[in-house]
Amino acid sequence: MGNQFAGVIFSAGQPSDLLQRLAKLSNWKLSPSSKGISRQFTFPGFASAWRFMSIVADEAKSKRHHPSWHNLYSEVTIEWTTHKPEGLSIKDVEMAEFCDRTADMIGLKN
Repeated sequence: MGNQFAGVIFSAGQPSDLLQRLAKLSNWKLSPSSKGISRQFTFPGFASAWRFMSIVADEAKSKRHHPSWHNLYSEVTIEWTTHKPEGLSIKDVEMAEFCDRTADMIGLKN
């Protein structure tokens, strides 16, 4: 596992492959609480950042798992963590993977 995730605190009852999936999230970092992951995405402009947020919001609603996030024009910072049971869970990693795929589809600023 990459050093960026050293000391992560997992939710109880997580699948055995969670560590390997987490390690593949190269652009994500461990949140200060060690119970979540965060990433900043930079898009070409506001419209593409908003589109990203809209797509992620729809997926979050369907999965019943919502992020903490911030938007400033073309930048979106997003954090995933699980509150019950507290810690990083497969839901967080799945949503981070979804965010990465969605950002790739929309296109990030070079």
